[in-house]
Amino acid sequence: MIAEAHLTTILEPLEPSDTVKDAYDKLSELHVELLPLVKNYQLLNYIGYAQLENRALTDKLSEIPLYHTILPTILPEQHLFDALKQLKFLQLPMLAVQTELGQYIGILKTSDIVNILSKSLSIGAAGSIIVLQVLPKDYSLSDIARIVEYNDAKIIGVFVFEIEGKSELEVHLKLNTTILKNILATLERYNYKVRQYFSREDLIDDLDSRYESLMKFLDL
Repeated sequence: MIAEAHLTTILEPLEPSDTVKDAYDKLSELHVELLPLVKNYQLLNYIGYAQLENRALTDKLSEIPLYHTILPTILPEQHLFDALKQLKFLQLPMLAVQTELGQYIGILKTSDIVNILSKSLSIGAAGSIIVLQVLPKDYSLSDIARIVEYNDAKIIGVFVFEIEGKSELEVHLKLNTTILKNILATLERYNYKVRQYFSREDLIDDLDSRYESLMKFLDL
């Protein structure tokens, strides 16, 4: 899942010769909050509604100060998790992708990355979810997988969250089975704290709330 395979080229960047009015029109037309400012395939700035405030509609975008002294970007060969980390930390709706030589090649949208990761991590696949609460020193995915596989099931997706205000981790396991009785019993026998579990009947109703929890964790 490298950045280059998922970049968006449909959203054309702004140009330095564009006016503030041009930028407002384009942001509104494309339903986005931010666009890169590019000249000769070089990223010059990010322009969003915040940068356009208190500017005359006839002002050129080349006159607007830098969005940040160091413009955040990602290399085409970097993993989507690297992009997501930057997007979360910087609170950006998109990230420019450029080569090591600084050549702009496209955009990674936050919403696209979340959709791609949700599919690849089996959020929508049939099965069940078990939520464990563990101390970091006790977390071992290989040990948990061994318990699950001992009970004739497979882990097909994992999310690990830090619990705010606590030293523990919350581990969400997506399994390929709806039969949880023996798995839950074995986990508890090995002193794993099971916070919640969702069988097939519960999963359909709960999938949206689990996804919303992920989005909230990512602050998107």
